[in-house]
Amino acid sequence: MAIQLPTGAPQTLSEAFGYISGLTAPTLDDLKMMVLVEAAGQELYFDMSAGSDNPAVVALLEHNGREELAHSHRISKAILAISGESYPPPEASDNPYLDGPMPKVPLTVEGLHGLAQGEFSGEQMYETWAASTPNEEAARLFRLNGKEEAEHGNRLLEAAGLLGG
Repeated sequence: MAIQLPTGAPQTLSEAFGYISGLTAPTLDDLKMMVLVEAAGQELYFDMSAGSDNPAVVALLEHNGREELAHSHRISKAILAISGESYPPPEASDNPYLDGPMPKVPLTVEGLHGLAQGEFSGEQMYETWAASTPNEEAARLFRLNGKEEAEHGNRLLEAAGLLGG
């Protein structure tokens, strides 16, 4: 059964990415949306990896994808720590952000460099979120996600290098 988007949430994954980038102190509904966005990230990376015949590039992209799902689980744990409410990540088939148009990043050196910059920005976003919450457990979880966002960026640069850039 498809999960309903929180009230007022962006309706597409691309819109959600844009909205999230401007958040400094997310609300509970923002965090629920982020659970869905991060879970969708796994599918985005897996779809991208399917476009490569280089096993090392595939491995790097799929590693990022698995960690995106792990980020979703951490945000879910942060929601529980902040509110006591359980909001687990959905299966891909139940994620409303996977029903609509999907952002496509070309599997090119330029595309990977651009995506890497987005991941590096994610590190700062999560640090900002951690600094804005009084909940120590949520802040710890946000910082873990941020650290991995930087690692995602580095993996993307490594993949770009394998493609010749």
